[in-house]
Amino acid sequence: KEHVFLTDKEVSILMKLNEYSIIGKKDLLLDVWGYNTGIKTSTVETHIHRLRKKLSKFKNSKLEIITNKKGYSIK
Repeated sequence: KEHVFLTDKEVSILMKLNEYSIIGKKDLLLDVWGYNTGIKTSTVETHIHRLRKKLSKFKNSKLEIITNKKGYSIK
């Protein structure tokens, strides 16, 4: 068995991605971190990058985080 350790924020991101077909950066900032929309940060991108890196360790993983113009989704 393969294991990966996720932070609370990474779990929250995955839960939001699973809950919505697509979710924007502003919504993730509000729902996961409680940040207002006026803040400028790369927190979402950094966490998504780390999460993708962790998930890529699974050879047979069918879980993929997709980025497009409207936001993020899982496939």
